[in-house]
Amino acid sequence: MKKRITILSVLALPFFIMATMPERSSSGAPASHTGAPGEATCGVSGCHDDKALNAGTASLSIQVGNALTQYTPGQTYQVKVKITDANVDRFGFQLLAMFSGDTTNAGTFQITDPSRTQIVSNYATLQSRKYVTYSFKGTDAVNTGVGEWTFNWTAPATNMGPVTFYAGAVSANDDMGDKGDYVYTSNLTLAGN
Repeated sequence: MKKRITILSVLALPFFIMATMPERSSSGAPASHTGAPGEATCGVSGCHDDKALNAGTASLSIQVGNALTQYTPGQTYQVKVKITDANVDRFGFQLLAMFSGDTTNAGTFQITDPSRTQIVSNYATLQSRKYVTYSFKGTDAVNTGVGEWTFNWTAPATNMGPVTFYAGAVSANDDMGDKGDYVYTSNLTLAGN
């Protein structure tokens, strides 16, 4: 009987160890962390806050359509957010589109890859804003050193003037915590057509 209990204990040990190991828990950045007017970033709001903003070696870019500089009202475009940082395997992002000088969303987002991206809202402040952010699976690099997300944006139905896309992103050290990571911001303005 003792031998059987010992064998069962030895067999169960690896499962117990795996069950008690910490898991990645991030399921998207909390709303209002793009660095847009009136917002903070994950780097100053008590999360990934032990490194200076934009201090690391990563490159963050926003591309609308085929590198557009202006939008056509009512048109739908693919948006790509990309962050590159050598030898990093975990990334995150959040993006917002706003009219210049306004606090509301410009146009609407559509998710095209629900396994990597999602839309979130803020229930506390800036409640009218909608954001695209990563999902749990979306933190994985698409290639070592590259985080990338795509989704669609439909421009406003009429020309309301310039639209600015604001993005905040994280290049994470994948240590199951939020310290030692780098936070970056970028923006892109499209003129109305």
